[in-house]
Amino acid sequence: MIRRLLAWLSPAFTENLGLKLIAMTFAMGLFAYQHSREDQQQRTIPVGVVLRLPPDNAKRELMTPIPANIHITVRGSTRSIDRMLTSGIAPVELDLRDGKTSRVSFDSEMFSVPLDVDVGIIDPPSIELDWQDVVTRSIPVQAAITGKTAEGFMVKGDLKVDPTHVTVEGPAALVEVMQFARLSAFDVSGLSEGVYRRRIAIDDPPPRVRYLDPRAPRPGVTVTIVRRVSEQLFTNRPVEVIGVTNGKANPRTVDVTVIGPPEVIRSLKPEQVVPRVDLSTAKDINLAEMKHGSTTLTVELEISDAEVKCQPPRVTVRW
Repeated sequence: MIRRLLAWLSPAFTENLGLKLIAMTFAMGLFAYQHSREDQQQRTIPVGVVLRLPPDNAKRELMTPIPANIHITVRGSTRSIDRMLTSGIAPVELDLRDGKTSRVSFDSEMFSVPLDVDVGIIDPPSIELDWQDVVTRSIPVQAAITGKTAEGFMVKGDLKVDPTHVTVEGPAALVEVMQFARLSAFDVSGLSEGVYRRRIAIDDPPPRVRYLDPRAPRPGVTVTIVRRVSEQLFTNRPVEVIGVTNGKANPRTVDVTVIGPPEVIRSLKPEQVVPRVDLSTAKDINLAEMKHGSTTLTVELEISDAEVKCQPPRVTVRW
């Protein structure tokens, strides 16, 4: 039985040996190909983007936001892809120094991948670019007030700002619509009479816009605090003539405006408002020698803690 088996096996291995070797080689190649196909994988990975922008003196600004990474879908062996990820993929460099490129398109040749790795999908495949000229412009500085002064006081006039204007630089579309540079509010809480000066921080400009004035970050702001005043008009107040017994004023009455603290004005009654002219203080007039005559004198009126204005301010006195 064994002899018969050996007699059969011997020709089975030796007959048509060339054909058998070819068949074995083909089978091994098919196995290797199938195994390599099973080892293939597809993966999406990020690739960094590096920009080379125009120099500052070119006065060009790229307005389009460029993503930090673009994503590529690659296909290859697991081993090659893993090795590529471990060593890192060089970022894609975009040369935009001319400041005029309107579109950037990406292709597989731009990516450093192994020879046995193919680049398929690129996301995004391209980017449209928007450029603006960089311009400079002077704009006013705007100051504001917050808080409440001490009781009985108020802010007088407008705030004084130094510098009154600042120069901004940036893309034309942003700079041309800027109306002013706003300051943080000047807090006058609890302040009484006096002149106050502070350095006030300026609000940040819009993105891509910058201040060129070195004083711009903290301009000086001056505010003047005065006593709060009210104003009251007393009309047709009779003018009293002092110095002679028969003196008469022309016109006989004047309008009196009293300006002072609100509490003083509120307490003032019309009968307390008595405008006067005093002949005894008139220059070049000797009442002892001049029994009759006329002259023009300034109307006088004093009210404590208040300012007085008479209209007309001068009257003619006859005696």
